Amino acid sequence: MPELYRRNPKVEESPLQSDLMLFDPVKSQFFVLNPTMAYLWRNCDGEKNLDAVLQSVPDEFCEADPQRVAAEMKAALGELVSLGLVARS
Repeated sequence: MPELYRRNPKVEESPLQSDLMLFDPVKSQFFVLNPTMAYLWRNCDGEKNLDAVLQSVPDEFCEADPQRVAAEMKAALGELVSLGLVARS
């Protein structure tokens, strides 16, 4: 069964112009996500695996090579997980 991803429910979010600001109250740490990372964050709803997220990538992200986009999204998702902002379920 593929791994599903969900946002850490303790993390708060707020729009910041074209980016997204997250605050982890446990670590007292702020994070600023660019539009690509924000897209990933918003799609980590506990119901999607990485393949499902990639299939729903908006057209503006698809101007690049699809394999490159997939590799970058996978790396970005790994970073969100390592920071404790997203968890595997």
